[in-house]
Amino acid sequence: MDVPAHQPSYQEVRVGPRGRHLPAGSPKNVAAAVDELTVTFESSPGESADVTLNAAWLRDNCPCSECRILQTDERRWQPWRDIDSPQAVAASVIDGAVHVAWASGHESVFTPADFEGIDRASHRGTWVGRAWTSGYDIERFDHDAAVSDPVTRRRLFESFRRDGAIVVTGSPVVPGSVIDFVGALGLTVRDSSLGLIFDVKLDPTGYNIAYTAEDVPPHNDNAQYTNPPSGQALAMIVNEATGGESVVVDSWSILAQLEAVDPGAIDVLSRVPVGHRQYSTTAEGFSRNPLVVRDRDGQILHLRFSNQLMQPLNFDDPDLAAWYRAYRLLGTIVSDRANHVAFRLEAGDTLFVNNHRVLHSRTAFRPDGPRHLQDIYFDVDDVYGNLARMTGEATNAMVAS
Repeated sequence: MDVPAHQPSYQEVRVGPRGRHLPAGSPKNVAAAVDELTVTFESSPGESADVTLNAAWLRDNCPCSECRILQTDERRWQPWRDIDSPQAVAASVIDGAVHVAWASGHESVFTPADFEGIDRASHRGTWVGRAWTSGYDIERFDHDAAVSDPVTRRRLFESFRRDGAIVVTGSPVVPGSVIDFVGALGLTVRDSSLGLIFDVKLDPTGYNIAYTAEDVPPHNDNAQYTNPPSGQALAMIVNEATGGESVVVDSWSILAQLEAVDPGAIDVLSRVPVGHRQYSTTAEGFSRNPLVVRDRDGQILHLRFSNQLMQPLNFDDPDLAAWYRAYRLLGTIVSDRANHVAFRLEAGDTLFVNNHRVLHSRTAFRPDGPRHLQDIYFDVDDVYGNLARMTGEATNAMVAS
């Protein structure tokens, strides 16, 4: 089975909303048609740009106190209140602001600051990530600095967003302390039917392969949930066993390689729902979902990959042959060490991974010494939200913060 040649290190990937920004500057002219308005923005004398704005979109973003709850920056107006789609009956520019009279009788005023705020809100979440392979250096951060120094914490969040994985060193080795650490970063721990903490150590009665000394193939956790937690922290409490290297694999790079081999493979993996099950003596987890979730631009939002938890597909599924071809190609690329970044987690090291993007695994180890790892889960959205507050991206759209 052919796979593409290994591309070293990383490639940059643009993430977030597509589309143009509104022109900079102040409105100088406006022309209203039936379902749209054309606004001329002047950035400097003699330099202007026209932009056509959908009337329903413009009406929906009216910044006035009748349409928005200014105290909370929440919407008050509901688009379905008007029987007909919004239509502008008159529009003009007065003192640098666009004034629009709507057929419903409402009037809107859009200042340059209003347009700037709307544009900022509509493009929030735009950043550049890295799709990486073997040889890439996962960044490391000191635990105490991450807790006490906002600059370090911001760098940690930025690296985690960009790469989907970071390692924190010098963490406390007291069982349960990872909960306090994640909380100190401003992240909310997620509970599950299998427990708040996943204690990973040798257990002959354990319900998961992690309780053995076997090689654990690359996977992301909790594939049995329709909406698995997107963030995971794996804190090493003690590691005196021989072997047991940690491995991370970037699904962005994996799926780019898969698409190069077979452009239709990702489509079938995005279409066919597959069951995954994980259970214990006290809990049962099962759901059926496609392995790949993409946005409309093709950017990967989630790779669900856990071969050990996967359940049988229907024998007469019309996509069965195509799905198995795609799955075998995917597994071949995931297993290729040219896509693996491997390292040993020592006591006090905590690996953070984006559980929707980065697969993790562990090589087999010899149980000639104690080995204890504790996993907890959180939502990556909390990382992005905290980072947005640190960078100023979270400035309110309509109301001055």
